[in-house]
Amino acid sequence: MRTLTTLLALPVSAVLVMGLSSCSLFSSGTSTATKDLKVGDCYNTVSDKAGGNNPVGEVTVVDCAKTHTYEVVAQTTFPDDVDKLPNEGAVKSLGEGFCQGEDFTKYVGVEAGKSSYQIEYLSPSEDTWAKGDRHVTCVVAQGDKSEVKGSAKDSKK
Repeated sequence: MRTLTTLLALPVSAVLVMGLSSCSLFSSGTSTATKDLKVGDCYNTVSDKAGGNNPVGEVTVVDCAKTHTYEVVAQTTFPDDVDKLPNEGAVKSLGEGFCQGEDFTKYVGVEAGKSSYQIEYLSPSEDTWAKGDRHVTCVVAQGDKSEVKGSAKDSKK
């Protein structure tokens, strides 16, 4: 199971504009391992207890035009020469630095510091690392984790 970590919580003043749908067209409400998420996937958590230091194993991927809580906005991987899961500080450093960077800005259309989204990231756990998981997946949500319709892509929020 992977870990979901919150980077920063910003006040949310508006609901996403409906009709923006750049998310995966193949999403049909199926359960997917978090390590298999792709940029543009929108999803809902399976458990209210998931997140923070609690593991997140599978999520339900949905079309972004339908109600959802999270959207994948960027991904990176640990380099191949890293042979064991880095300590929590190194994971946090990579997650925070990458998820608030250039890929976020390109996807959402505004810098992370000016965004109304709460930015979080999914990272490997000891279990998923042992199975080859090296992904750090950046996701956005409303600050109150309310469900939205529409994509964060080019929303400039």
